[in-house]
Amino acid sequence: MKEPSLVQAIEATKDHVYFHLSGLEPGIKVHVHESLPFAAEEGTPSGYGANPVEELVQTRSGNPIVMMNRFDGNRDRLYSRFYLAVDGTLLKGVRYVTRLTDLALHHFEYPKPGTIKGLQVRENFVEDAVKLGVKHACINLNQGDIMIPGPEGNYSTWELDGKTYYFDEDYLQRFDKTIKNLSDNDIIVSLILLNSPNWRRPMHEEMRSILLHPNYDEEGFISAFNLTNDQGLQHFKAFVEFAAHRYSDPEQKHGRVYGYIVGNEIDSQWVWGNAGEMPIEQYLKEYHLAMRMTFYATRKFYGHARVYISLTHLWTISHLDNPLRTYPARRCLELLNAYAKQEGNFNWSLAFHPYPEDLRYPDFWNDESATDSIDSPRITFKNIEQIVHFMKQEALLFDGRCRHIILSEQGFNSHHTDESEAFQAAAYALAYRKIAACPEIEAFVLHAHIDNLQEFGLNLGIWRVDDNNDPTTPKPIYEVFQKIDGPEGDAVYEAALPFLTKKMDRGGEKKLF
Repeated sequence: MKEPSLVQAIEATKDHVYFHLSGLEPGIKVHVHESLPFAAEEGTPSGYGANPVEELVQTRSGNPIVMMNRFDGNRDRLYSRFYLAVDGTLLKGVRYVTRLTDLALHHFEYPKPGTIKGLQVRENFVEDAVKLGVKHACINLNQGDIMIPGPEGNYSTWELDGKTYYFDEDYLQRFDKTIKNLSDNDIIVSLILLNSPNWRRPMHEEMRSILLHPNYDEEGFISAFNLTNDQGLQHFKAFVEFAAHRYSDPEQKHGRVYGYIVGNEIDSQWVWGNAGEMPIEQYLKEYHLAMRMTFYATRKFYGHARVYISLTHLWTISHLDNPLRTYPARRCLELLNAYAKQEGNFNWSLAFHPYPEDLRYPDFWNDESATDSIDSPRITFKNIEQIVHFMKQEALLFDGRCRHIILSEQGFNSHHTDESEAFQAAAYALAYRKIAACPEIEAFVLHAHIDNLQEFGLNLGIWRVDDNNDPTTPKPIYEVFQKIDGPEGDAVYEAALPFLTKKMDRGGEKKLF
């Protein structure tokens, strides 16, 4: 053999896995090795403990191919990392499944709502979102809120690779009401998959040790997902599969979900996806695995499911000085793209958060660190076009097109004054029209529906709240939000234009985030 053959693509169908090769003649024996994703390093197949499967190179449509069963007993090889070898020589090329053919249980169309208007909708306040004409919503789902260690109380089960996993049905039924109410009103729902240690019921120490990242530091609000060992990986896969199956039912018994955002603002990992102090390369390798596993798990049930990376506006700078705690968002995208292509490209998408430069002040048009450059320190609403320019680079495209982009969380603060609330309303109108002019950005999900007394002193809602954190009266932004994409949209936009010559007093404080 002159050179090691190339594994060009790995295709999964309902029953088989096909390895598309180049450079090998039919009839040659090939050993297929499977590896646990987190354990495998190039050249050292390991993990499942079974002997490698020996397969013959065959031909299909004139191209060399190896075929094996997708299932090894109850275990689904869709998630495996593969190595192929001939006479002990590893073949180069992709390691994970890159092509899903007739695999998904459901294939209903992804909606085209005709508006980018979205909102992080307050639970039990969906009727207001419907009145406002919202068509996109992002809802948090925490792994520890629904997974339980065994059959207790009112529970549901999920079978994965021959093992049973348990879920809190009482919590899920309450959660379903929000999802179903949204989707029944033709609102596109994306779940934000989180791993917060602050579960809504008494802590199960057994589950804590399984779900939380082993290097999690309690200074962080949220843990990274634990995909560092087989138990953590299997629980994560079961969590995503369970949610994807539940919320892709064509009858929409529990509601419907179209997208899955993996974690929150992972470039600020120390705060929002803590895995301890970790170099960016290692963190993105682990996060890449979470993205890939989520892609496979959701596409098993819905053929058009979208899976998003979540990033802040800190584009070429970081939240903290310690490079082991937070990272530039652009570098995170570059590494995710590189790891995905190296291991076998898949259709990941971007959920970006272009908050104003200083979250306390809504007048983003005065942001000094948001420059007209792809190397800008920040990407905010002021220079949002730069994220589109970056994602349209040839190296970032998928199948020749720009990857899906949504703005899944961003908002404008007010300071309990008439002036600041006027700025907040104007900022939304001006930002909305900028986003609407970028066809590559498919949704603009405003945060938040109502103010939150626990949100770092910020008042990002379109409703004010009382001392119990319950909505009281709408702010001026409420009417702008309602009208911006309708027949009165031009009028509310034009009313905001004079604010472009105004600037709020910053007060000389240090920037927030």
